[in-house]
Amino acid sequence: MKMFKTFTILTLGIFSVLSISTVMNLHKANAQPVEDNDNEQKVCRKSVTGTYLITLKNANGDFASRSLITLTADGNFVFSDSNQGGISGRFNPFTTGQGTWKCTGKKEVSARALDFSLSDQGGTGIARNDYLATFDPQTNTVTGTINLQFFDLQGNPLEGDVQSGSTSFTGQRVTPN
Repeated sequence: MKMFKTFTILTLGIFSVLSISTVMNLHKANAQPVEDNDNEQKVCRKSVTGTYLITLKNANGDFASRSLITLTADGNFVFSDSNQGGISGRFNPFTTGQGTWKCTGKKEVSARALDFSLSDQGGTGIARNDYLATFDPQTNTVTGTINLQFFDLQGNPLEGDVQSGSTSFTGQRVTPN
């Protein structure tokens, strides 16, 4: 009986050491990619955070508008556009857009912002603006595309796709003197 207890305790002890060792090795093996990814995220956030003056072009490559986009360090995204007052017969006025952004690569970002369209006839809707952008920290420039989708005011702009239009942009970071 005493030998059985000793054997059981010894077996449990060895099993515990092996289990802890295995878990530690798995954690260590998995930690490296997480650290690399965290470092990549930190480098990206540091190099892209700021405000940019961008020029938007329509699908034909013609000038469409100018915008200010701001990416905050904590992941908030805001844009204002020179056409927010609307263009008679083409589209209604709309509000400033707000949303979030995340790094998708060392110098690449995806952002999503929502804004409201305003009608002088009382009807409103929601627009979803999906941005994909690539930043060049050396030149403080950005290039990308915006996919614009419209939803009914009571619809859910965070799900699904409705009417869509895409535009391209280029821009420059706004820097202090």
